[in-house]
Amino acid sequence: MDNDKRESRRIKNKFIVYAKKIDTSKVDKYKDEIYYTIEPSDSFSFFMSLNNLDSSFGDLNKAFVLIMKEMDAKLNYIINILRDKDYDSKIKEFEKCYSCDLSQDGISFLSKEDFNEGETLFIKFMLPIASHYEIKTISLITRKSKTDEGYCYGCTFKDIKKSDVELIIHYMLFFERKMIKNKKLENE
Repeated sequence: MDNDKRESRRIKNKFIVYAKKIDTSKVDKYKDEIYYTIEPSDSFSFFMSLNNLDSSFGDLNKAFVLIMKEMDAKLNYIINILRDKDYDSKIKEFEKCYSCDLSQDGISFLSKEDFNEGETLFIKFMLPIASHYEIKTISLITRKSKTDEGYCYGCTFKDIKKSDVELIIHYMLFFERKMIKNKKLENE
């Protein structure tokens, strides 16, 4: 599908993406990693945390509580990485790439790796608003183009948790709001 003719809204943004080609016969193993991981119930999401604070908190107190919750979640994430003795070997299996754009339906990224259209990838990434939480997805490469930096791949999410899609949508709204606000400030 042509980059400019995709049906869903997308944002152009750069963050780290980890991708690796997977054998379609092993997709179920990766689905288990996506859907059956145990996550703490207090896993931080700025937007979702706002819903958990009642009206008895003042705005300043809400901001303080949110900052403390975010710090706690990030520290827990770091502690879990340090405890995982296999973390280095797990991450070495992936190609480190950078995103070009993101939508609720897929992601595009730049890579030096030569994947092919139609191949299945296991992709992990963390959004800047939840930098302690990995979004994991099984994706299909739907387009490929050559660039000066390597290849640009457009991928469609095939397996992703609904809560992760919600987080992506929240991030897109947050990002677009920030862009509009910055544009307005530049014009003043």
